[in-house]
Amino acid sequence: MITTRLLRHINALRCLRLLQGGASLSRADMARALGQTRATVGHAVAELAEASLVLESETAPNGIGRPGVALRLNPEGARFIGIEIDTRAITGLLLNLNMQVTARASIPTGTDYDDPQAMTLRIIALAKSLTADPIHGLGLAIPGLVGKDGQIVNAPILGWRDHPMQAALAQAFPDMPVEVVNDAFAFAAAELAGADTPLNLLMVLLAEGVGSAHIAQGKLIAGAHGFAGELGHMRISLRGQSAKFEALAGAAGFPHVMGKGRAVAEGVATLLATQDTTETQDALALWAEALAMGLSNAAHLLDPDRIVLGGPLSALYPLVAAQVEAHLKALMLEGHARPTLHLARYGAEGAAIGAAARLRERLFTLPDLEDTALAKTA
Repeated sequence: MITTRLLRHINALRCLRLLQGGASLSRADMARALGQTRATVGHAVAELAEASLVLESETAPNGIGRPGVALRLNPEGARFIGIEIDTRAITGLLLNLNMQVTARASIPTGTDYDDPQAMTLRIIALAKSLTADPIHGLGLAIPGLVGKDGQIVNAPILGWRDHPMQAALAQAFPDMPVEVVNDAFAFAAAELAGADTPLNLLMVLLAEGVGSAHIAQGKLIAGAHGFAGELGHMRISLRGQSAKFEALAGAAGFPHVMGKGRAVAEGVATLLATQDTTETQDALALWAEALAMGLSNAAHLLDPDRIVLGGPLSALYPLVAAQVEAHLKALMLEGHARPTLHLARYGAEGAAIGAAARLRERLFTLPDLEDTALAKTA
């Protein structure tokens, strides 16, 4: 049974969704957009204001008359924690309702990064250090296979297998939604949160490893088991060497600066500072070739309009863009549309921002009326 209270909640969510991208609208604007009466919208807005999710501001009068009142999202009405981990560091941030990062924290993983129990305790401690009021969710991005229940099935870089990470975090934070997700899927969520139109693209996360997420018409293609996009585990052959794509296009492709325990971002900073040296130039040339080979394989398979590069290593792409384009032109099947390459809007922090953005998205998600009706009659 669909109750009056549920309908009011749905109307409030529909109003909130109109403001999701940062719009500023009057009650009349909302009523027209939703095909509802101003009274209905007024009740919905009152519910949102009571929850501190929207703010009112005066607008200049259009011609003769008093100033109008516009509604917009309250940036501080909800906050979300996003965390990502690799073998070098655990990095976290606070994301507000306007997709702005308001706080950051990072701690080294230490030598026991392959101990999921120890890392779980550090992740919990980092999340608690970022806690503010109100927190509406915690998202964790993991480089590896994550089951639909947040179970770490296999994270090869970390050396984790069959670890119930989401259950452990939910126990530590019982009063908020918690989600554990693959880091490339999280990265894609960050890009989708800022998109105005449906997208058809391939997101490629260039970090310690390489992950990807395929988005078709604005929808993430997760695969039958939620494991789609493990681009880094594709094998390529380059200059007589056969290896996983991420061994050549990930941080391991720059062994002279990516020392054990050193953050990938620090290694990237060194590469940028030494870009004119022969050693760095040679490493970048090999990286450009490997990147083009992996991306051409993905383009032939998925045919995306665009390929969006993110993660800390993506800062190096402008140095080799011309080389990558030239390699792609030579590698792509003649007549096959070649995707354009772009840098992600959130760069190195994309996975952590996306992990938080997935929880933010829940705030705007309409309930499934069929499931609700079934639950009422069960």
